[in-house]
Amino acid sequence: MPYIKNESEIKLMREASRIVAIVHQELKKLLKPGISLLELNDKAEEIILKNNATPTFKGYHGFPSSICASINDIMVHGIPNDRTLKDGDIISIDVGVMKDGWNGDAAFTFPIGNVSKEAELIMKATKEALNESIKFAKPGVSLGELGGFIESFAIKNGFTSAREYVGHGIGKEMHEDPLVPNYSFKGGEILKEGMTICIEPMFINGKDELFVDPLDGWTVRTKHGGITTHDEHTIVIRKNGGEILTKL
Repeated sequence: MPYIKNESEIKLMREASRIVAIVHQELKKLLKPGISLLELNDKAEEIILKNNATPTFKGYHGFPSSICASINDIMVHGIPNDRTLKDGDIISIDVGVMKDGWNGDAAFTFPIGNVSKEAELIMKATKEALNESIKFAKPGVSLGELGGFIESFAIKNGFTSAREYVGHGIGKEMHEDPLVPNYSFKGGEILKEGMTICIEPMFINGKDELFVDPLDGWTVRTKHGGITTHDEHTIVIRKNGGEILTKL
């Protein structure tokens, strides 16, 4: 099975993932009203290149930037521009790094200044879904069960779990099999030790109604303007649950 990794390969992925974590740590320090998305992108690229690594997203199917920066009603694939962050915004930052031919990938949603109660709630639910689903991701669990486990955190908090956009396997390619949905379904791949996957709950305050902005062909927004969140870790499946490679 090609997406089972040995310990030597996991070690290489851990190094790429370590750089992803460093980028998130450094960008988090900069998050305040007035900073532009381009500044965040440039800082991320600087850190990645200083670590002799490559920003995986840049040029991926034509994506122009080194990070995805998605604000408020943008769920994923936001392209950094000169827009500045404002008090009350929430922002999801997604970072992918390739080092020595292996990838790491993680995303987190952050509050900017004083955010609304609904923003606090949806961010808390998404983080809880990510952290608990990593523990749940043991050998023998099906992807349908894992997806249902993730979705349950959205439902019990009054939110919706995205269906069109999913997690994925990762390794030499940023996106590998298997797909890792955030909703319940029957069957699906059975998790095995040594699998490396990205678990990434994406929650919506409102209906799961999304569209890709025709102006850039990338930015995924809610049709109704509801806020969204996106948290992600690269993990390896171990006997007792997922080991986080992109741990902050």
